Amino acid sequence: MMNLAAFYSLLLLSAHFHPLQMYETTSDIAETSHSVTSGPSQPNSDWQALLVIQLATWKNAEFALTITLGSLAILGNIVVLIVTAHYKSIGIAEVYMFGLAVCDLSIGVFSSWRAIYDRVYTWSTGIYGFCALTYWHVGGLEVAASTTTSLIAMALSIDRCLALKFPIKHSELWSVRKAKTLAVASGILSVIIGLNYPLRLSIQDGGITYLNVMPSKFTSLGEDPFFSKLCRYVEFFFRFAIPLSAMIVANTWTMAIIRKSDQFRKGMDREARSAMKTPKCLTMTIGLVIIFIITQMPKAAFYLDVMIFYAAHRGIVAYEAFILLGNLTARFNSIVNIIVYLTLNKEFRRTLVKILNACKTSDIEISSLATLSTAEQDITSKI
Repeated sequence: MMNLAAFYSLLLLSAHFHPLQMYETTSDIAETSHSVTSGPSQPNSDWQALLVIQLATWKNAEFALTITLGSLAILGNIVVLIVTAHYKSIGIAEVYMFGLAVCDLSIGVFSSWRAIYDRVYTWSTGIYGFCALTYWHVGGLEVAASTTTSLIAMALSIDRCLALKFPIKHSELWSVRKAKTLAVASGILSVIIGLNYPLRLSIQDGGITYLNVMPSKFTSLGEDPFFSKLCRYVEFFFRFAIPLSAMIVANTWTMAIIRKSDQFRKGMDREARSAMKTPKCLTMTIGLVIIFIITQMPKAAFYLDVMIFYAAHRGIVAYEAFILLGNLTARFNSIVNIIVYLTLNKEFRRTLVKILNACKTSDIEISSLATLSTAEQDITSKI
């Protein structure tokens, strides 16, 4: 544990010792900047120098927050996966939520991985070579995990809406097996979308960036304007436009149905009211979807701006701050799962307590066995 703490401390300190050479590059995955292909240049004004220092400071803060959020996402979603695996039965909603936990865990791993790459690539030639070979592959996997999260969250939102509106028809036409197939298909599609990053972007043979980010350049395929534009549009529609639009419609419809149902229940007696069944995880779904929409909106707005104006707004202080905010809010969504589970899911809390109690019991049994074994050895030695 001490070694891990020392490693993270060294990474944080390394952010302040990187040479700040002026090299225009992206502060986010993908082509958030038009100038990843441009060469080093020196600031030609005091305003540019001030902007460089300010952006470098923000990038250091983003690094620390990314590592923190990534670590929390890894720990929180591992807990979610372990507890979900101990459920007595897994329904359709649990399949989607299990998929969300896997994706959020992956986002935590890959975002932290890239952040560490940006700090350690100058340590040695061997480390630089390894980072250069895998940097944009990891970036593509992070985008794939984020896209899969959007698609699965959309499927969960639509599924709970249809289960509430058409309960009998839904149970006849949909099943746990179909939900698993849909989740896997969403992951495969997202990986295909994420593959465009290592195809279009690569790392330069040498160089250091002023924002503590690995120096990137376009590949020959990435220099094709039609292919790059097509990739941006495909990612935007599958990662943001289609999922967010569908979730807003489905969530609004679900809440309208719940409101009408509550008004109808008020006129019923207590026995009839308790006999009515509602779909599982309905409250959790609404909470997860609302938080997902809020946390993804800044990132979606940024991608939309890139599609329309490309890099016309880069260099504006407020715009750069908005980009960093969008990055952090999108990554914050990866730790929402555990918070919503602990707050709204009684079964999750009950199962978690059982697992913790079982672990304590096992520890007590192991310690008692060790004590008994020691006592027997003492008796034997005396004899």
